[in-house]
Amino acid sequence: MYRLIKIIAFFVVLALSSALLIHRNAVADDTMGLDVVGYNHTDHDIGGFSVNGEAGSYLGKHEQGGFACCAALPAKYATGMTVTVRWTDEYNKNPQSRTVTVPPFGPKDTGVFAVHFLRNGEIKVFVTDLVYITNPDYPLKGDEARM
Repeated sequence: MYRLIKIIAFFVVLALSSALLIHRNAVADDTMGLDVVGYNHTDHDIGGFSVNGEAGSYLGKHEQGGFACCAALPAKYATGMTVTVRWTDEYNKNPQSRTVTVPPFGPKDTGVFAVHFLRNGEIKVFVTDLVYITNPDYPLKGDEARM
């Protein structure tokens, strides 16, 4: 009888562990990891930046920065979604922070998380499958897109 109880207990623990693992993976599937790329449209270098605490890179004035991994976002857009962008000046001093609204994105927009530091002081972000701002379908348009 004791052996039967041990066997049943083993299978109960195994079933619960499997259920927890499946649930954890399902929750993980609700998010996506996106490479972060920065665009500095300003006249000043940016020593470094981050999105929700995940590092970006140095951005020279009027330059696109390298890719950094990764910003985690929900896989489905939710109204009012925001991220926190932090950055420093060219000497990695004077840290600043701003909460930025993420515009709507769809299932095809799974390539990068683009952060644009604009000349007027605004910061705009996009989830997009496009990297080149010269692409006519890139979400940033007109004078804002000028590097």
